[in-house]
Formats: sequence, C-alpha cells, structure tokens
Amino acid sequence: SDNPPAYEFVAAQTSNGGQDPLSFDKAEAKPIAQQTHQSPLTALPVMSVHGRPAPTMQPTTVYHYHNPQTGDHLASLLPPDHPEMVCLQQGSHDTQTRFGILGLLAAVLWFPLGVGLCLLDRRVVCRRCGLLIDDGVCG
Repeated sequence: SDNPPAYEFVAAQTSNGGQDPLSFDKAEAKPIAQQTHQSPLTALPVMSVHGRPAPTMQPTTVYHYHNPQTGDHLASLLPPDHPEMVCLQQGSHDTQTRFGILGLLAAVLWFPLGVGLCLLDRRVVCRRCGLLIDDGVCG
C-alpha cells in the first residue's frame, strides 16, 4: 500500500530547504489526527489575515423595473432617481452636441466641404447621465 507523507511534513521540508521530501524516515511521520488536537467548534468572529474582524457585507438592494410597452424585465442596482435610470425609463437621452476646434476651423476655411468635416468632429453627450453617445471620428 502507498503511504504518502503528511502535508505538514512536506511543507516543513520544502520551506526549510531540507532534504528531498520523498526520502524521509517513515517513523518520524505521524498521521495528522495525532499531531493536532482540535477543540469543539465555538462561535468565533471571522478574522481576516491581519487579525482584525473581517468586514461584513451589507445586503444589496436590487431594483426591478418592468417596461409596460414591451414587457421586458430589468433588474438593476441603480435606484430609480439615478440619472442613468431616468434616461432608461424615459427611453431617450438629453443630448448636448459640441464641435471640435478642428471641425470649426475646417468649416470656416473650406466652407462647403468643411461643414462635413465639422460634423465628423463632434462630441454628443447626455446632459442628464453623462453618457458619451458619439465621440466623432477625431475623438
């Protein structure tokens, strides 16, 4: 029968840089049950590595939304008054368009064709939630 060494013995040998863990005196190796004596389980606080009690997690609130038009169900961690959820509930964003300096210069200097370049160099952002809708080609 194959009798492997105890984990503690192998770990002690490799951490000490000692002899090869496979060549050991089997008389020195004791079963784990004889080496450790455990007391009955008691209700102790969970301790983390640094010795202080581990933080407990607060229950997470999940908000459920139902779209009456499509019947879709959405579960989100964002509350209903959050700007992103307001945009989602209304179905559209409140957009704000800003044109880049290169696009404006192109529109002035190369008037008919420059207007097309100005439209390529624009940035569209939602005023409510701050979502970047279109960053343009130059962005």
